[in-house]
Amino acid sequence: MRKMGKSIKKISKELMISKNTVRKALRSESYKPYQRENCKPGLLSEFMPFLIERAPQLDFNATSLFREIKKMGYAGGYTLVKEAVRPLRETHRQLEAATTCFETSPGLQAQVDWGSKKIMLGGRLTGVHIFVMVLGFSRAIYVEFTLDEKLFTLIACHEHAFAWFGGIPEEILYDNPRTIVLDRATVNARINPKFEDFSQYYGYTPRLCRPYRARTKGKVESGVKYVKRSFLTGQEFPSLASANEQVLAWIREVTDQQIHGTTHEQPAAPFRRENLRPLTSRPPYVLQDWQMRRVATDCLVSYASSRYSVPWRYVHQTIELQDGGDLISIYHQGELIATHRKAESKHQVIMNMEHYRGLSEKQDATKKPAAPLPEVEVRSLDVYASLVEGGALVG
Repeated sequence: MRKMGKSIKKISKELMISKNTVRKALRSESYKPYQRENCKPGLLSEFMPFLIERAPQLDFNATSLFREIKKMGYAGGYTLVKEAVRPLRETHRQLEAATTCFETSPGLQAQVDWGSKKIMLGGRLTGVHIFVMVLGFSRAIYVEFTLDEKLFTLIACHEHAFAWFGGIPEEILYDNPRTIVLDRATVNARINPKFEDFSQYYGYTPRLCRPYRARTKGKVESGVKYVKRSFLTGQEFPSLASANEQVLAWIREVTDQQIHGTTHEQPAAPFRRENLRPLTSRPPYVLQDWQMRRVATDCLVSYASSRYSVPWRYVHQTIELQDGGDLISIYHQGELIATHRKAESKHQVIMNMEHYRGLSEKQDATKKPAAPLPEVEVRSLDVYASLVEGGALVG
């Protein structure tokens, strides 16, 4: 204050101390703060490296962290742990808020993420999953709606996206979904061998976001929000297939024509400079994920909360079912015996009436339907139950 030109009287008045005290302070060479002698290392010192690494994994829950370090020999109290965790949590929040959008060179990177939303599908409120792939350079986008996020669905969506873009990027960035990543809580997460085999088949490198730092893939997360807000809000669709047809038309006619806020170009323009690796004529990747099922007396097999028909002669036989994402294939001793479009919601019965041809003669049935049955029927389980009660199916 003295260096600022203030008089001793002025300083005395502002600090409410005597002028003699001010003079004494000014005569001293420097201010010496109180310092505790023989200061012992803090009780938490040896545990801080563990807390710094472990806290984000437990969402900065001080109670859980306190419990863990007590088992490691910590002799202090909970309050000390809570006070130590507070700045760690605050630093983490600041890092999350200060997300940087990294630009990538043409053809280098795509980002993939899932979203979910309940929409009106076929007159029913249905939860759908939203697969989004965004090319990092051009911001070109591919969107597909599904009923689950299983591995074979994820793989099918990738193949559809590659076909949409007409090529494959060098690498794809993912969050840490359990279909792709094993041991997500560890620093060096392992990629699911089945998914790694798929990525090698198409020749790209899967890369993972840093654990608990998902916002490093902000481009695709923005894409998911954009689809929910700008396309799905207020929409109704007769079927899942219709929803997927309409969203691709929306991408072509709307999204690809709008000026992007970051690139200041329409995505269609930089997309022509993406230099993706061209797709070859290789067949689709086959994920060997077989399910063994026994055919019930009604010629149906159960899978994923729906039922699918097979020819009646396979009743009581064990079959192999393969889920191809949007197609269900059923085999008996290596022979393909039935294919069905995958049910678009749970609790459906997918029937091919050809599978029941000749069954009425076999059973000496006395009553035939008044009108020809369609080749393939999709029925709810309520309708199916009434058919069983009426004797229309094998009992």
